[in-house]
Amino acid sequence: MPLPFLSAEMLDRAGVSAVEALGAIEIGLAALGRSAVQQPLPPLLHSADRGFFQPLVAASASDNVACVNWLTYQPGNSARGRAHSGGILILNDFVTGAPLCIMDGLWVSHRRTGYVTGLAAKYLAGKAGDVALIGAGAIAVFAIEALAALGRIDGELRVASRSSAAAVQFCVNTSTRLGLSARPVADARTAVRGASLVVTSTTHDGPPFIERNWLEPGTLVIMIDRLRVVTPGLLAEADRIVTTSREALARWGFNDSKRTGSTLPEIIAAGRPQPISSDQVALCDVAGIAAADLAFAALLWRRLQK
Repeated sequence: MPLPFLSAEMLDRAGVSAVEALGAIEIGLAALGRSAVQQPLPPLLHSADRGFFQPLVAASASDNVACVNWLTYQPGNSARGRAHSGGILILNDFVTGAPLCIMDGLWVSHRRTGYVTGLAAKYLAGKAGDVALIGAGAIAVFAIEALAALGRIDGELRVASRSSAAAVQFCVNTSTRLGLSARPVADARTAVRGASLVVTSTTHDGPPFIERNWLEPGTLVIMIDRLRVVTPGLLAEADRIVTTSREALARWGFNDSKRTGSTLPEIIAAGRPQPISSDQVALCDVAGIAAADLAFAALLWRRLQK
Protein backbone atom coordinates (compact mmCIF):
# COMPACT_ATOMS: atom_id res chain seq x y z
CA MET A 1 0.00 0.00 0.00
CA PRO A 2 1.55 3.36 -0.96
CA LEU A 3 2.43 5.76 1.83
CA PRO A 4 -0.15 8.59 1.94
CA PHE A 5 1.09 12.05 1.03
CA LEU A 6 -0.98 14.78 2.66
CA SER A 7 -0.68 17.88 0.50
CA ALA A 8 -1.48 21.41 1.64
CA GLU A 9 -4.93 21.06 0.06
CA MET A 10 -5.64 17.85 1.97
CA LEU A 11 -4.41 19.35 5.24
CA ASP A 12 -6.70 22.33 4.68
CA ARG A 13 -9.59 19.91 4.27
CA ALA A 14 -8.88 18.43 7.72
CA GLY A 15 -10.71 21.50 9.05
CA VAL A 16 -8.58 21.87 12.19
CA SER A 17 -9.33 25.28 13.69
CA ALA A 18 -6.77 27.57 15.25
CA VAL A 19 -8.31 26.92 18.68
CA GLU A 20 -8.00 23.14 18.22
CA ALA A 21 -4.41 23.45 17.00
CA LEU A 22 -3.50 25.73 19.89
CA GLY A 23 -4.90 23.21 22.36
CA ALA A 24 -2.99 20.28 20.87
CA ILE A 25 0.28 22.22 20.65
CA GLU A 26 -0.12 23.51 24.21
CA ILE A 27 -0.47 19.91 25.45
CA GLY A 28 2.56 18.89 23.38
CA LEU A 29 4.72 21.70 24.74
CA ALA A 30 3.65 20.93 28.30
CA ALA A 31 4.74 17.32 27.76
CA LEU A 32 8.08 18.59 26.44
CA GLY A 33 8.44 20.79 29.52
CA ARG A 34 7.95 17.70 31.71
CA SER A 35 10.52 15.76 29.62
CA ALA A 36 7.73 13.40 28.48
CA VAL A 37 8.60 14.10 24.83
CA GLN A 38 11.97 13.52 23.21
CA GLN A 39 13.26 16.49 21.25
CA PRO A 40 17.00 16.61 20.49
CA LEU A 41 18.66 19.85 19.45
CA PRO A 42 18.40 19.86 15.65
CA PRO A 43 21.53 20.05 13.51
CA LEU A 44 21.84 22.80 10.94
CA LEU A 45 23.30 22.25 7.48
CA HIS A 46 24.46 25.45 5.80
CA SER A 47 24.17 25.92 2.04
CA ALA A 48 24.94 28.68 -0.44
CA ASP A 49 23.39 32.17 -0.21
CA ARG A 50 22.93 31.88 3.59
CA GLY A 51 20.50 29.00 3.14
CA PHE A 52 20.07 25.99 5.39
CA PHE A 53 18.60 22.54 5.84
CA GLN A 54 17.29 21.53 9.27
CA PRO A 55 15.54 18.36 10.47
CA LEU A 56 13.20 18.90 13.44
CA VAL A 57 12.80 15.59 15.28
CA ALA A 58 10.48 14.62 18.14
CA ALA A 59 8.86 11.52 19.64
CA SER A 60 6.10 10.89 22.17
CA ALA A 61 5.87 7.42 23.68
CA SER A 62 2.56 8.19 25.39
CA ASP A 63 1.02 9.36 22.11
CA ASN A 64 2.79 6.61 20.11
CA VAL A 65 4.06 8.96 17.39
CA ALA A 66 7.37 10.31 16.15
CA CYS A 67 8.19 12.71 13.36
CA VAL A 68 10.90 14.46 11.45
CA ASN A 69 10.15 17.71 9.65
CA TRP A 70 12.90 18.26 7.06
CA LEU A 71 12.88 22.02 6.46
CA THR A 72 14.91 24.07 4.03
CA TYR A 73 15.37 27.77 3.35
CA GLN A 74 17.22 28.87 0.20
CA PRO A 75 16.98 32.67 -0.26
CA GLY A 76 18.70 32.46 -3.64
CA ASN A 77 15.69 30.61 -5.02
CA SER A 78 13.77 33.85 -5.46
CA ALA A 79 16.09 34.78 -8.33
CA ARG A 80 15.59 31.29 -9.78
CA GLY A 81 11.82 31.62 -9.81
CA ARG A 82 11.43 28.99 -7.09
CA ALA A 83 9.99 29.08 -3.56
CA HIS A 84 12.65 29.94 -0.97
CA SER A 85 11.23 27.59 1.70
CA GLY A 86 10.11 24.00 1.75
CA GLY A 87 9.52 21.04 4.02
CA ILE A 88 8.55 17.38 4.17
CA LEU A 89 7.24 15.87 7.41
CA ILE A 90 7.26 12.10 8.02
CA LEU A 91 4.99 10.80 10.81
CA ASN A 92 5.71 7.36 12.28
CA ASP A 93 4.17 4.92 14.72
CA PHE A 94 6.57 5.12 17.67
CA VAL A 95 6.23 1.48 18.79
CA THR A 96 6.56 -0.26 15.43
CA GLY A 97 8.46 2.43 13.55
CA ALA A 98 6.01 2.08 10.67
CA PRO A 99 5.58 5.28 8.63
CA LEU A 100 2.01 6.58 8.82
CA CYS A 101 2.13 9.36 6.26
CA ILE A 102 4.13 12.13 4.64
CA MET A 103 2.87 15.70 4.98
CA ASP A 104 3.62 19.07 3.52
CA GLY A 105 6.07 20.07 6.25
CA LEU A 106 6.07 23.75 5.37
CA TRP A 107 2.27 23.93 5.76
CA VAL A 108 2.68 22.45 9.24
CA SER A 109 5.70 24.60 10.12
CA HIS A 110 4.11 27.93 9.18
CA ARG A 111 1.05 27.28 11.31
CA ARG A 112 2.95 25.71 14.19
CA THR A 113 5.26 28.72 14.46
CA GLY A 114 2.36 31.14 14.40
CA TYR A 115 0.42 29.19 17.00
CA VAL A 116 3.43 28.91 19.34
CA THR A 117 3.67 32.70 19.07
CA GLY A 118 0.15 32.90 20.46
CA LEU A 119 0.99 30.55 23.32
CA ALA A 120 4.11 32.55 24.15
CA ALA A 121 1.93 35.65 24.47
CA LYS A 122 -0.61 33.75 26.58
CA TYR A 123 2.04 32.70 29.11
CA LEU A 124 4.47 35.64 29.01
CA ALA A 125 2.77 38.87 27.92
CA GLY A 126 1.36 41.40 30.31
CA LYS A 127 -1.95 43.16 29.79
CA ALA A 128 -3.18 42.95 26.19
CA GLY A 129 -2.81 46.14 24.18
CA ASP A 130 -1.46 47.36 20.86
CA VAL A 131 0.58 44.85 18.85
CA ALA A 132 3.42 45.58 16.41
CA LEU A 133 4.17 43.13 13.63
CA ILE A 134 7.50 43.39 11.80
CA GLY A 135 7.26 41.35 8.61
CA ALA A 136 4.03 40.50 6.78
CA GLY A 137 4.79 37.03 5.43
CA ALA A 138 3.08 33.65 5.61
CA ILE A 139 3.90 32.83 9.24
CA ALA A 140 2.69 36.24 10.42
CA VAL A 141 -0.83 35.38 9.22
CA PHE A 142 -1.06 32.50 11.69
CA ALA A 143 0.66 34.39 14.50
CA ILE A 144 -1.97 37.13 14.36
CA GLU A 145 -4.74 34.53 14.02
CA ALA A 146 -3.48 32.86 17.21
CA LEU A 147 -3.11 36.12 19.11
CA ALA A 148 -6.66 37.09 18.16
CA ALA A 149 -8.05 33.68 19.15
CA LEU A 150 -6.41 34.02 22.57
CA GLY A 151 -7.56 37.61 23.10
CA ARG A 152 -4.05 39.04 23.07
CA ILE A 153 -4.81 42.01 20.79
CA ASP A 154 -6.73 44.75 22.58
CA GLY A 155 -6.13 47.83 20.51
CA GLU A 156 -4.39 48.44 17.21
CA LEU A 157 -2.27 46.10 15.12
CA ARG A 158 0.51 48.04 13.38
CA VAL A 159 2.32 46.31 10.52
CA ALA A 160 5.71 47.20 9.05
CA SER A 161 7.20 45.38 6.09
CA ARG A 162 9.97 45.85 3.54
CA SER A 163 7.14 45.99 0.99
CA SER A 164 4.62 48.70 1.77
CA ALA A 165 2.16 46.97 -0.57
CA ALA A 166 2.51 43.74 1.45
CA ALA A 167 1.82 45.62 4.69
CA VAL A 168 -1.28 47.25 3.21
CA GLN A 169 -2.62 43.95 1.89
CA PHE A 170 -1.89 42.17 5.17
CA CYS A 171 -3.89 44.79 7.07
CA VAL A 172 -6.81 44.61 4.64
CA ASN A 173 -6.92 40.81 4.85
CA THR A 174 -6.56 40.77 8.64
CA SER A 175 -9.28 43.36 9.19
CA THR A 176 -11.64 41.48 6.89
CA ARG A 177 -10.92 38.02 8.27
CA LEU A 178 -10.53 38.74 11.99
CA GLY A 179 -12.28 42.07 12.48
CA LEU A 180 -9.16 43.71 13.93
CA SER A 181 -8.08 47.32 13.65
CA ALA A 182 -4.93 46.92 11.54
CA ARG A 183 -2.80 49.75 10.13
CA PRO A 184 0.26 49.66 7.87
CA VAL A 185 3.11 51.93 8.98
CA ALA A 186 6.22 53.19 7.24
CA ASP A 187 8.88 51.63 9.44
CA ALA A 188 9.54 49.28 12.34
CA ARG A 189 10.21 52.02 14.88
CA THR A 190 6.79 53.55 14.23
CA ALA A 191 5.20 50.11 14.57
CA VAL A 192 6.73 49.28 17.96
CA ARG A 193 6.19 52.70 19.55
CA GLY A 194 3.74 52.17 22.41
CA ALA A 195 3.11 48.49 21.63
CA SER A 196 2.97 46.06 24.55
CA LEU A 197 3.68 43.11 22.25
CA VAL A 198 6.08 43.03 19.29
CA VAL A 199 6.23 40.08 16.88
CA THR A 200 9.18 39.87 14.49
CA SER A 201 8.60 37.62 11.49
CA THR A 202 11.06 38.58 8.76
CA THR A 203 13.57 37.14 6.32
CA HIS A 204 15.77 40.20 6.93
CA ASP A 205 19.44 39.50 6.18
CA GLY A 206 20.96 42.93 6.87
CA PRO A 207 22.12 44.44 10.16
CA PRO A 208 19.65 44.05 13.06
CA PHE A 209 17.82 47.25 13.92
CA ILE A 210 15.43 46.98 16.91
CA GLU A 211 17.07 48.78 19.84
CA ARG A 212 16.24 48.72 23.53
CA ASN A 213 15.35 52.43 23.55
CA TRP A 214 12.63 51.80 20.95
CA LEU A 215 10.63 49.75 23.46
CA GLU A 216 8.45 50.83 26.36
CA PRO A 217 8.82 49.07 29.73
CA GLY A 218 6.44 46.11 29.87
CA THR A 219 7.06 45.09 26.25
CA LEU A 220 7.38 41.46 25.17
CA VAL A 221 9.20 40.81 21.88
CA ILE A 222 8.38 37.42 20.33
CA MET A 223 11.03 36.47 17.79
CA ILE A 224 9.79 34.16 15.05
CA ASP A 225 12.92 35.07 13.10
CA ARG A 226 15.28 34.59 16.05
CA LEU A 227 18.00 37.27 16.10
CA ARG A 228 17.53 38.68 12.60
CA VAL A 229 16.28 42.11 13.72
CA VAL A 230 17.14 42.26 17.45
CA THR A 231 20.38 44.18 18.00
CA PRO A 232 23.16 42.88 20.26
CA GLY A 233 22.42 45.87 22.49
CA LEU A 234 18.80 44.83 22.98
CA LEU A 235 19.87 41.24 23.60
CA ALA A 236 22.34 42.43 26.22
CA GLU A 237 19.91 44.83 27.90
CA ALA A 238 16.74 42.72 27.90
CA ASP A 239 15.57 42.00 31.43
CA ARG A 240 14.33 38.51 30.61
CA ILE A 241 15.01 35.99 27.83
CA VAL A 242 12.84 32.93 27.21
CA THR A 243 13.71 30.27 24.64
CA THR A 244 12.33 26.89 23.67
CA SER A 245 15.20 24.85 25.14
CA ARG A 246 18.30 25.14 27.30
CA GLU A 247 20.32 23.79 24.39
CA ALA A 248 19.19 26.78 22.32
CA LEU A 249 20.47 29.11 25.04
CA ALA A 250 23.81 27.32 25.00
CA ARG A 251 23.99 27.69 21.22
CA TRP A 252 23.50 31.43 21.70
CA GLY A 253 26.31 31.43 24.28
CA PHE A 254 24.03 32.40 27.19
CA ASN A 255 24.74 31.36 30.77
CA ASP A 256 22.97 34.19 32.62
CA SER A 257 20.49 32.27 34.78
CA LYS A 258 19.12 35.50 36.29
CA ARG A 259 17.77 36.60 32.92
CA THR A 260 16.86 33.23 31.39
CA GLY A 261 15.15 31.06 34.01
CA SER A 262 12.55 28.58 32.74
CA THR A 263 12.06 27.69 29.09
CA LEU A 264 8.71 28.26 27.39
CA PRO A 265 7.79 24.54 27.52
CA GLU A 266 8.65 24.44 31.24
CA ILE A 267 6.45 27.48 31.89
CA ILE A 268 3.58 25.90 29.97
CA ALA A 269 4.08 22.61 31.84
CA ALA A 270 3.73 24.44 35.15
CA GLY A 271 0.29 25.57 33.98
CA ARG A 272 0.60 29.14 35.23
CA PRO A 273 1.39 32.22 33.13
CA GLN A 274 4.54 34.07 34.11
CA PRO A 275 3.86 37.52 32.60
CA ILE A 276 6.63 40.05 32.39
CA SER A 277 6.45 42.89 34.87
CA SER A 278 5.59 46.44 33.88
CA ASP A 279 9.21 47.56 34.22
CA GLN A 280 10.75 44.80 32.09
CA VAL A 281 11.52 44.25 28.44
CA ALA A 282 11.54 40.56 27.55
CA LEU A 283 12.54 38.53 24.50
CA CYS A 284 11.07 35.15 23.56
CA ASP A 285 12.33 32.89 20.76
CA VAL A 286 9.63 30.58 19.33
CA ALA A 287 11.34 29.09 16.29
CA GLY A 288 11.94 25.42 15.57
CA ILE A 289 9.96 23.41 18.15
CA ALA A 290 9.73 19.84 16.87
CA ALA A 291 7.39 18.76 19.71
CA ALA A 292 4.84 21.30 18.44
CA ASP A 293 5.17 19.94 14.89
CA LEU A 294 4.58 16.46 16.29
CA ALA A 295 1.48 17.41 18.27
CA PHE A 296 -0.03 19.29 15.35
CA ALA A 297 0.82 16.60 12.78
CA ALA A 298 -0.69 13.86 14.96
CA LEU A 299 -3.90 15.90 15.32
CA LEU A 300 -4.11 16.40 11.55
CA TRP A 301 -3.43 12.71 10.79
CA ARG A 302 -6.05 11.46 13.21
CA ARG A 303 -8.63 13.97 12.00
CA LEU A 304 -8.13 12.83 8.41
CA GLN A 305 -8.53 9.17 9.43
CA LYS A 306 -12.10 9.76 10.61
